[in-house]
Amino acid sequence: MSAITDARLRLPAGRIHGLGPRPLFHLLRELVDGADPGPRLEAYGRLAPLASFIAALDGDRLPGLRVVNGGRQ
Repeated sequence: MSAITDARLRLPAGRIHGLGPRPLFHLLRELVDGADPGPRLEAYGRLAPLASFIAALDGDRLPGLRVVNGGRQ
């Protein structure tokens, strides 16, 4: 993994932040799973022009947590 400078992080950080929690969650999941951060940050940053489309389809929000009983009583 190569070092990523603060300057290289600033632009995608602002763009990704504007996408909402769900895209951020998916980015973080990819990074935790071992994806190379540089290309992933750039890819998610390129989604910024689609932010209103993503939000219109509720793709910007994380689904609520649900408790599942599992059939036990």
